[in-house]
Amino acid sequence: MRSLTTNLQLTPTCRHDIIDVTDELERAVKDSGVTDGCIVAFCAHTTATLVLGEWEDGLLEDFRKRLLDLAPPDVYYAHDDLTRRTQNIGDWVEPINGHSHIAHMIMGGSSHTIPVGAGRPLLGRWQRLLLVELDGPRPRDLVFHCFGE
Repeated sequence: MRSLTTNLQLTPTCRHDIIDVTDELERAVKDSGVTDGCIVAFCAHTTATLVLGEWEDGLLEDFRKRLLDLAPPDVYYAHDDLTRRTQNIGDWVEPINGHSHIAHMIMGGSSHTIPVGAGRPLLGRWQRLLLVELDGPRPRDLVFHCFGE
């Protein structure tokens, strides 16, 4: 069995920036030498996520608008209330980002497992792997782990 882990760091330009990382996914598969197996794409953050979707301007605009409807940044979030929050406090200025954590959780997680066949990710005709920035912008770490024959 072959296996390769590839790390990638990207910096989105703004909140709700969407970056197509499909080319990097395909490169990770190619570099692994795997022709039949799977690749796991993982975003190591709770305020950014990966989605499989179509890269089409109108759809991406609609998606950004729905994110604001689902988790508006201008309402009360207990996560942002440092007079009552007692967990996961660091020695840095805590960002006001409850909305981005909620959006991440609604969107369903941080990773996708994609089958690999003939040395390529087996994505649907219009599927692209997209990094969605929900907070920042700030540097984001992605991990691709490809394994198989």
